Amino acid sequence: MKHLIALLTSLLVQTAVGESHSNTQAQTPSTNAVKSLYTQEGSDESFAALLKNGIIKPGEKFSKGPVLGSRIHVNKELLEKQVGKPGAIPKDIGLHTEVCGDSIRRKEFDQWTRWYQEDGNVQVFRLFKGEQNVRGGTGEAGSPGRIEAFSRSLTVEPGTWREWEATYTIVEPVGACIFQLFHAGGDLWPMHIDMSDKGEIHFLRRRAEPGTEREISIAKDMVGKSVSIKVRVNGEQYEVYQKSPLDNGPWKPVTKGTGPKAEDNKIQFRWGMYCGSKKGLTVPKHAMLFVTGVTIK
Repeated sequence: MKHLIALLTSLLVQTAVGESHSNTQAQTPSTNAVKSLYTQEGSDESFAALLKNGIIKPGEKFSKGPVLGSRIHVNKELLEKQVGKPGAIPKDIGLHTEVCGDSIRRKEFDQWTRWYQEDGNVQVFRLFKGEQNVRGGTGEAGSPGRIEAFSRSLTVEPGTWREWEATYTIVEPVGACIFQLFHAGGDLWPMHIDMSDKGEIHFLRRRAEPGTEREISIAKDMVGKSVSIKVRVNGEQYEVYQKSPLDNGPWKPVTKGTGPKAEDNKIQFRWGMYCGSKKGLTVPKHAMLFVTGVTIK
């Protein structure tokens, strides 16, 4: 009997070890797939070091920079296998970073490479663990960080629709808003596209009407994968669509809705990563997002 118990115990241990090894092997391809999407040249200082060295100054409303970072080299050949050959990045866009508001124009993009880079036709957005928007201070006075590109102010005449579309590739996810539709005239944000820290992408209605879903899942388990999104707006109504980047078929509807009317028929599109404005919080972990094929009509 003792020999039988010992044998069974041995088999159970071997099975458990085998399952553990199997699970590890199953996770490796996903990690390798993400890492193979890019190579990194150089390193990045911690946010604490940037503060200590005075590169970032708490309470400074509009830093002049520079805040430089390591260089990300995108594996374009591999990326194009899942997104297709992307078109050119729009030239008439600006940046909004952790430490500088909506005042960074294209000629100054190379001053903010810690958070934003362009490699060919790929927009590379990055955030780092522990970072904060420090324009109001640090610690409890700070809020989680952001790096967003934005369009110029666009006019939507009555009955005229504007369109924005792009393909997102999640490299390192973090809980963040990755697209915002802004209606001029105060704090008017009708809808978001959000990313979870696990790599899910979902639609979020800022002002849900009775009987409408506030949150709608668009795509799950997207780490290392890509999804294309289109948003159509006319200054009051909006429509959201999605599909696989290599799908030549029609766009698949996600939802539509109505938001507060844009003042003077002015709107703006924003995309990148925005971890929210709750005081005392920081960016919880390193994050990286590739955006390709941005088209504004």
